[in-house]
Amino acid sequence: MALDISGFNSIAGAVSDLFAADADRAKGSALRLKAQGDRIEGENYGLAADLASQNAKFTEVSTAIKQTQLEREQTMAIGSTHAAIGGAGLAESGSALDVLADSTRQASLAKSVLGQQGLITEAGYQEQQQSYLNMKKAAGIAAQADEESANAADRAAEGATITGIAKGIIGVASLFTGGAAAPAGQAAGSAVGFDGGIGSLY
Repeated sequence: MALDISGFNSIAGAVSDLFAADADRAKGSALRLKAQGDRIEGENYGLAADLASQNAKFTEVSTAIKQTQLEREQTMAIGSTHAAIGGAGLAESGSALDVLADSTRQASLAKSVLGQQGLITEAGYQEQQQSYLNMKKAAGIAAQADEESANAADRAAEGATITGIAKGIIGVASLFTGGAAAPAGQAAGSAVGFDGGIGSLY
């Protein structure tokens, strides 16, 4: 009895599909590892966001302390000016009053500048925090996309495995039946949605 060439073709197709299934499984594993990396990256962005938030709070407290220290220093300086004017026997009028008024204005300006610098620094940390939170969210989305792609690769691997096994069975049967199994195999393949070609499930 002559061997039917279609049997060899089916076996070759089975081997090809089984290799494709292995490749899909490897792709799924790689995507899951990538998803884990994305999640770790997201956790790091979350930590950075928390640190930026803490820095903003530290800046707020630090600025308040510095303003209080500055007010104390300025009060003491203005008090010293009062004492010096009184010690010199001068009345708090004319140029002496101008000196006191200028000292008060300078003190107020210095406090305002310090407060504004603190607000600018706080705003910078708050912007950092929001940026890190956005990157954390993006890493989460990337991880989810990788997981979905990994699941799709797993489904493709399952389909390729089933197709490969079916082609192998049909090929071996065709070798021993002189090709009589091939039409039945093709009909079965059409019923499950593959045409016998390599990668027909993709």
